[in-house]
Amino acid sequence: MTATHVDEFRASLERCLAASAFLNDFYDSFVASSDEIREKFRHTNFDRQKRILTDSLYLMAVAAQGGHDSIAWRELKRIAKRHEELGIGGVMYDVWLDCLLRAAETHDREFSPSLEMAWRATLAPGIEHMRAVQQSERENREHQG
Repeated sequence: MTATHVDEFRASLERCLAASAFLNDFYDSFVASSDEIREKFRHTNFDRQKRILTDSLYLMAVAAQGGHDSIAWRELKRIAKRHEELGIGGVMYDVWLDCLLRAAETHDREFSPSLEMAWRATLAPGIEHMRAVQQSERENREHQG
């Protein structure tokens, strides 16, 4: 992952967010992807959720550029723990990323294979960090239980 990837990701994200349907299309696709995900989001306030997602995407870009002791990494750890409490994780992160990339491809007129790589390279460290936090949480519970 390079700083160029993060810069390209941010520019693409800005173009996507300028399209009012971007987040709606993402959530429509994500929620429709499985019964389990649909159930997790059944009582969700999507106006609030879209703001949280936007903030999280920028947070992941900051984390991708910073050291693992940064505020961004600590915030991702908090989010991962919250996701673990809600039963969100594992393969859902893969589905989330796939749906996000489809929405980006639809709404960013400059989207290309290299731009997809920039999205993946920027988001992967945060996703992997959250998976590791959740794995650690599960192991701690098993060890204590």
